[in-house]
Amino acid sequence: MSLSIIILAAGKGSRMLSTKPKVFQDVGNFPMLFHVLNTANSLKNNSINLVISKSLSDYKVLIKEKYNNLTFSIQDRQQGTADAVKSALKNFKNNSSKITLILYGDTPLVSKETLNNALQKFKKDNLDLCVISMEAENKKNSYGKLIFKNKKLISIIEQSEIKNKNEYFNFCNSGVMIFNTKKLIDNLKFIKNQNKKKEFYLTDLVEIFNKKNLLIDHFSCRYQETLGVNSMIELARVNNEFQKVKRNYFLNNGVYMQAPDTVYFSYDTKIGKNVIIQPNVYLGPLVDIKNNVILRSFSYLENVKVFNNVTIGPFTRIRDGVEIKDDSKVGNFVEIKKSRIAKNVKISHLSYIGDSNINKNTNIGAGTITCNYDGVKKHKTMIGEDCFIGSNSSLVAPLKIKKGSVIGAGTVVNKDIPHETLVYRKSELIKKNKKK
Repeated sequence: MSLSIIILAAGKGSRMLSTKPKVFQDVGNFPMLFHVLNTANSLKNNSINLVISKSLSDYKVLIKEKYNNLTFSIQDRQQGTADAVKSALKNFKNNSSKITLILYGDTPLVSKETLNNALQKFKKDNLDLCVISMEAENKKNSYGKLIFKNKKLISIIEQSEIKNKNEYFNFCNSGVMIFNTKKLIDNLKFIKNQNKKKEFYLTDLVEIFNKKNLLIDHFSCRYQETLGVNSMIELARVNNEFQKVKRNYFLNNGVYMQAPDTVYFSYDTKIGKNVIIQPNVYLGPLVDIKNNVILRSFSYLENVKVFNNVTIGPFTRIRDGVEIKDDSKVGNFVEIKKSRIAKNVKISHLSYIGDSNINKNTNIGAGTITCNYDGVKKHKTMIGEDCFIGSNSSLVAPLKIKKGSVIGAGTVVNKDIPHETLVYRKSELIKKNKKK
């Protein structure tokens, strides 16, 4: 059965107290809205309609760069969820989908599995409306409440409209809803804004459908999946839940973490088998780790590809398109950026490697730095196979050190070095007796 998806993302987000729009706040280093769009794209659908405010219009190009299958709708005034859906339905003229799924740009954790299961229930039971519900951890909460009569869902009441605030309800509204598209279109006009906020609530359709004897039900999911974001506190909680899911995923796939709660993953982190992660490791975007890797404590990786049998850290920062090939070692207090590290290279401690290619079986001594920036441009350092770079060396780029060469400790190298050449700078050691 054909499916259309409407994503509501026009909320002001004023409680975020941020210059960045709410739906572009990051969860696992990825905008909340993009999490929702990825989930929507994972479902078989005919169309995805994104409802945004005028203030988000400047972000359309950014969104289109990643998701070119979207239709945009503008909600001129934020007058509630039903008003937002009306904005989307203006673009439904040539849409023949029989089912419409409503998602929210600030609710990024709803899973593909939950949505597929709810859609299956909707189809199997031939429903006209299905509400995705949950049981909140705290009975006193701000969610809309599902009202039942003789075990039948008859309405949803917003928390602000409940007269007895001490009255508790088991099932809460997640906001996510599935509709028979025709019934949705036919009945939106009956929603009134006779409530304290003077908004048009999409949830009022539950009562409207019930009075017309249309088929209504709910599908309950994990509360954590339905967490929305309206403040930085809520953003932090959603990020925390996202990390729990990621950690459990990797633990279940052969990654060992000595202190899981201290490891931070990004949305796109990839990790192979037999990987050990020590406490306090941060994995930013675009990190791909192969098998038998050890990440020691306080390591920071971003935009890095790490191959097999590599040891990294502790206290290491690696970023900006680095590749580290098999059997290499990057030790404590080493920073690497925009570099390619070949097989069996040792950079054990206290070094900076920037804009460099280091070929296999080379050793970089403690305190070595590649001087890649001349104040105007960045330059490359090329180090061949089987080289030995002595401690406290400064390699001034652009520079090529050919295969088999040895650089003595404390040497400043600012000229290319031929194959199998020993280079060092010798200064006289001065001895003086102490005055008595």
